[in-house]
Amino acid sequence: MYDYKNLQGKILIAHPNAPKDTIFHKSVIYIYQHSLEKGSIGLILNKPSRYTVQDICDEKKIQFSGNVPPVFHGGPVNSQALVLLHTDDWATHNTARVSGNLMISSDDFMLEKLAHGDAPAHWRLFAGMSGWSPLQIEAELNGKWPYRAEHSWLIADPPENLVFSNQHSKLWEESFKLCGSQMFDQYF
Repeated sequence: MYDYKNLQGKILIAHPNAPKDTIFHKSVIYIYQHSLEKGSIGLILNKPSRYTVQDICDEKKIQFSGNVPPVFHGGPVNSQALVLLHTDDWATHNTARVSGNLMISSDDFMLEKLAHGDAPAHWRLFAGMSGWSPLQIEAELNGKWPYRAEHSWLIADPPENLVFSNQHSKLWEESFKLCGSQMFDQYF
């Protein structure tokens, strides 16, 4: 049994039998907010969109130069919201610590800073987020009705190199292995 009281900073790895017709199939989600009373919010780490940071900056009339990474689908909730997950060597007007050395930012000023080359060591921009109502994620983890085993998640403590990995197509498999290794380490 896992300590569901503290999922903030963990990753959820989709069950291998998760329905294939949803964005959550083979997804890896970084949980940046978790509360039994308020619910949970996370970002899908391995689903890049067809848009780039350049596209978002162009839309906001911000001139962007340099490396043009993709914008990721954070999840189906509030798909117009932009959230930046990044290392703690950088901040903007609306930045909050998530866990360890990871922070989350969400404001237009962050785009201006990135566009001018003022960026954290590691970062990823997301459009939208994944959200769970209070106790929903706990019900999914336990397979309580109306959820079934294929709605469940595996849980792991992610190293920073996994969170910001550019191997998007392999991230689910790597996270699955990490979870197995961490579970094995608990017993030996």
